[in-house]
Amino acid sequence: MRIRHLTVLLVAALAAAAASPSARCAEIRRDYHESFRVESGSILRLVNGDGDVTVRKWDRDVIDIEVHYLAEYKSFGSGERDFTVEFGQDDRVVEVEGREKSGATVGFLIFDVKEYTYTIKAPDYVILDITGDDGSVDVEDWKGDVEIDFEDGDILLTGGRSADTRIRSGDGEIEVENHEGNIDIEVEDGPISIRGSRTPRCVISGGDGEVVVRDSEGDFGIETDDGNIDLYRVKAGRIDILTSDGGVDIELHNTDTIDMDVRTADGDVMARFAEGLGAVFTIDTDGGVIRTDLPSAVNLQKGENWLSGRLPGGRGNIRIRTENGAVTLKHTK
Repeated sequence: MRIRHLTVLLVAALAAAAASPSARCAEIRRDYHESFRVESGSILRLVNGDGDVTVRKWDRDVIDIEVHYLAEYKSFGSGERDFTVEFGQDDRVVEVEGREKSGATVGFLIFDVKEYTYTIKAPDYVILDITGDDGSVDVEDWKGDVEIDFEDGDILLTGGRSADTRIRSGDGEIEVENHEGNIDIEVEDGPISIRGSRTPRCVISGGDGEVVVRDSEGDFGIETDDGNIDLYRVKAGRIDILTSDGGVDIELHNTDTIDMDVRTADGDVMARFAEGLGAVFTIDTDGGVIRTDLPSAVNLQKGENWLSGRLPGGRGNIRIRTENGAVTLKHTK
């Protein structure tokens, strides 16, 4: 389990309380196993708290859920903790919620979760709706739509074929690999990585975390505060990038038509184009330096803080605007 949490009530004199011979030690060990018959269009709605979730497909029309929980606590005074899971099914919706319970505490309570996991097997057409705090989610080879809303937990999606995937997170790391389908991600500061994916529409809104897209194809709309944005070996029809102080590094494969807008405040922009990619380009900056290494460019025009020209061979449009960031355009080697 990646996340361990330690809750301390009345922190003063913690060390003395923990070492006291009058402190009461207890273990909470709970295991649950439930199964539900489902059909196409069914939804799994899971509230997992800080638990780690693993979802794998199988060929049965059944959602099978195993929950394992192990925690230890030491109390000096009076106070109880417990854990339970509530299961239910209403028509096509299966609901599962893990609950950590605590009673009134007088004195000190030290609580340490050792193991907390959800292991889920289900047909891959099931729609996933997962809400959590600091746990992690690992989903593999899924076709049903996926919606995940976490505070800080890590999220890994691999081999998905979901038509729509929506992720909301705080500071956790998000990784999407070999995915086909629309992606909508909104985070506060966590890093985002998308690799080997084909996404007709990919929308990312981030904060200070880095956004990296590699070896992927689709239309991309990416916005960050200070986080860097890197697109490597990307084939795109539409790219729309907006960042304040983050740097932007783009390497584009050849495409018939590219429509790209990049806007930054103080972040530098590096754009590398494959030979044969054709587009009209314009660069405009208030105080940044403009550099180009494009031997095939024609119709070059240049002013004090702007540059325009054309790369023959296509009907694309490339627009780059910075305030103080430097801009470099070049061909890939």
